[in-house]
Amino acid sequence: MQLPAKGTGQGDTSASTPREVAHEVNSQELLGNSGQLVIHHEQRRYVLRRTKSGKLILNA
Repeated sequence: MQLPAKGTGQGDTSASTPREVAHEVNSQELLGNSGQLVIHHEQRRYVLRRTKSGKLILNA
């Protein structure tokens, strides 16, 4: 079985349907000086925080 060539429109949705561009935000803008952000999503509370090593962790 041979797959259609990329960009032929068959099985390649990028040619026919434009994708929504992701919203980009600098983590410092979100986390501020406290280093954490509380997010309420679908009746749950999440905390996005910056670790001591600079990584991000999301906890419910």
